[in-house]
Amino acid sequence: MLSDHKLDSSEKYYWLDRREFLLRCGYRFRSLTGPKRKKYEKKRAREQRPDMMPFAQRILDGRDVTLKVISSTLHPFEADIGQLFSSLEHAGNPRNHCVPILDVLQDPDDMDRQIIVLPQLVPFHYPAFDTVGEVVDCFRQIFEGLQYMHENFVAHRNCGLANILQDPTNLFPDGLHPIAALCGRRTRKLTRTQCWPRYYLSDLSLSRQYDPTSGKLPFEEFQGPLDMATSPPEYDYVGCNPFPTDIYLLGDVLKRHFLFAQSTSPSRSSSGIYPPLRFLGPLVDEMTRMDPASRPTIDQVVQRFDELTSQLSWRHLRQPGQRCRWPARLAQRLRQLWRIVTAVPALPPYAPPPSARMDASMRAFYTQTDQEAVYR
Repeated sequence: MLSDHKLDSSEKYYWLDRREFLLRCGYRFRSLTGPKRKKYEKKRAREQRPDMMPFAQRILDGRDVTLKVISSTLHPFEADIGQLFSSLEHAGNPRNHCVPILDVLQDPDDMDRQIIVLPQLVPFHYPAFDTVGEVVDCFRQIFEGLQYMHENFVAHRNCGLANILQDPTNLFPDGLHPIAALCGRRTRKLTRTQCWPRYYLSDLSLSRQYDPTSGKLPFEEFQGPLDMATSPPEYDYVGCNPFPTDIYLLGDVLKRHFLFAQSTSPSRSSSGIYPPLRFLGPLVDEMTRMDPASRPTIDQVVQRFDELTSQLSWRHLRQPGQRCRWPARLAQRLRQLWRIVTAVPALPPYAPPPSARMDASMRAFYTQTDQEAVYR
């Protein structure tokens, strides 16, 4: 059910078949209003990704949640790692950016499946980033979150564009119904500078935790999306160290979707690097090196990122965060002028991290790509 094969009829109706069970557990499906509500809701439930139910609600407090069914056979570590970062030990740490698990339900008809309850989050790149400062705040959080995972010896192994999310609570003050969003229904939204959302690393289905005291390096076959244009060069290795692969995947997101993203205007050339984000070029080049062993560790990425961004002026931080058409660019400039007048900061408060001081003996654990080497 959780793979990409063609769905049979029972899988198409998975969530509808468990509606009563979910009601007993305190969860219901959200619905649109209007005469065609039921017909559309049923159609969407059939067509959507079968392992996800993004339009659910917790009955106790009305909180919007997402339900996800996981298989212990296909992804045996997803629930354990998710619950690790949702535990009391880690949940309160502000550097933890793993999507928290709110509840775990046992599928009543299949002991191999569990239904995990997650907060409702949305893709991190919608709406477009209004300023360079917003891009800086986003990747500062994402790098911090990956650093926290690596410190706990967990590699994400699939931290690409689709698995970076944000909390829409303040960004969409009137609420954001996921079905309405799929229909293209307009909703009022703020810029990130007005609310500074929190970002998350999601989908731990391929994540693994490793033991640095085992005497072996964490070599695994790359199992992320095998796209020749975006996959890391080590994707076809028999085994690779997943920690440098995490670095590559985040560097590729920055490179493809920010530094070299295409303009939305068909009449405007967008070849080459986007000038306001050119300062990130050297870091992205290091993160996406062909040789995994030569990539920086996440500690070095965080330190280098802080060095590069701390040098930016307020004027630079208020430049458009992504390429946009001229009318939108004019509106962006007027917003920034008003924020300068009203003293709205271009970045939220932030304390730079201490310089990374990784023990030399640990560097091999995070960077070594020679499968014959042994961590000591």
